[in-house]
Amino acid sequence: MSPSEYAAFHHLPPTVVAARYGATGVVRCGGAVGTGQLVGSSGVLVTASHVLFEPGGQSRGGAGSCTFDIVVGGRHQVMAILTQQVICGATEPYANPAVRDWAVAPLERPVAGVRPYPLAGPIAVPSTIVLAAAARSGGVENHSLEMCTARKVTGGSPSGVREIAIDCDAEGGTSGAALLTENGAFAGVYVGFRSAHPGTPGPFSMTHYNFGVTAEGALRKAINETAARTQPLSASR
Repeated sequence: MSPSEYAAFHHLPPTVVAARYGATGVVRCGGAVGTGQLVGSSGVLVTASHVLFEPGGQSRGGAGSCTFDIVVGGRHQVMAILTQQVICGATEPYANPAVRDWAVAPLERPVAGVRPYPLAGPIAVPSTIVLAAAARSGGVENHSLEMCTARKVTGGSPSGVREIAIDCDAEGGTSGAALLTENGAFAGVYVGFRSAHPGTPGPFSMTHYNFGVTAEGALRKAINETAARTQPLSASR
């Protein structure tokens, strides 16, 4: 649903939806277009690693060419992503387990007027989640919200990050989108899909599902460390 449709369906004021789910925007890096969001700080971006890095481990864009686009209160803001300071599960996500396909990076400056998503506690599986995306296949900007379910834990890593199968709809530009609680806390990031029939729609099954990784372990630590670095220093006297 569009944010306005989501608000009407769930009987929420549009202002509440905008504040609760408004930290999501579009990531552009080289030829890749995906979704990202501000978590823990208005200057900290979280997305999927494959949105920022190409096969082989090189950044998809040169210095200053990867950006985060977001609209807050009707104001369009574009910030450069400091890719040289990124912390990620793997710079070669396609050559590693998918549970390592996450990335955290500071922006050149904080986004004004936004409520960044707070970190959620470890989510139960199964449980209800909200998938917040900002782009669709072909690089088209398209903000959407969907209430769906984290169905099953499908993997894990020694760093404490879990991989979870979800029954949410998704497409190309959804890569890097937020998995949120109903109250707008950040629980994880959307990564991709596994399917025996990827070109044909079908019901959720363990041969046809989308998946993401949880904001736990190493990912949670990276968010907190990056947020601490981006906080303005208090004046001393």
